[in-house]
Amino acid sequence: MAPAAVPFSKLASLLIKTLAKPMAKQVKHHFVKQPITRRFLIQVGQTAHGVTTRMTIWSSGFKVRSISKLEEEAALSRGADLLSETFIFSVSMFIVIYEYNRSSEKEKKKEEARLQKIRDDATRLQAKLNSLDKRLVSLEEYAKANRRSIVLGIGVGANAEYHQPNEVVPI
Repeated sequence: MAPAAVPFSKLASLLIKTLAKPMAKQVKHHFVKQPITRRFLIQVGQTAHGVTTRMTIWSSGFKVRSISKLEEEAALSRGADLLSETFIFSVSMFIVIYEYNRSSEKEKKKEEARLQKIRDDATRLQAKLNSLDKRLVSLEEYAKANRRSIVLGIGVGANAEYHQPNEVVPI
């Protein structure tokens, strides 16, 4: 019994997903340390806080009057977490898209093989049909040549002999 094939692509995608979390932590750590990206993360954190707070208030059935800003460290933490989650989500989305494209390529190959088999079968059946047509024409010629003997039942086959046509495909 042959051993089962190891799905290396699935293992590779699992490895990438596993490595994405520590990589996201590293990206988050480096973004927090840089002054330019730090300001960006604070702004992202404040925006995320505003959106989630508005959604919470609206879902409770109240109107939003004003939303207080978060402290810089809390906004930075929230923005960094959002960046980290976005990174992990992006990696996962890339892997899903890659797997989908790979799967659809396999399906295309299967479909093409199925269509080729149908075309081959159609060609083979057409050859058999042509062969049967030739046999039928040959039998009609034989019947015309021996019409009188066939009708009267005397000397069947005396005048003409049946000749099998060329290029006959076995049925």
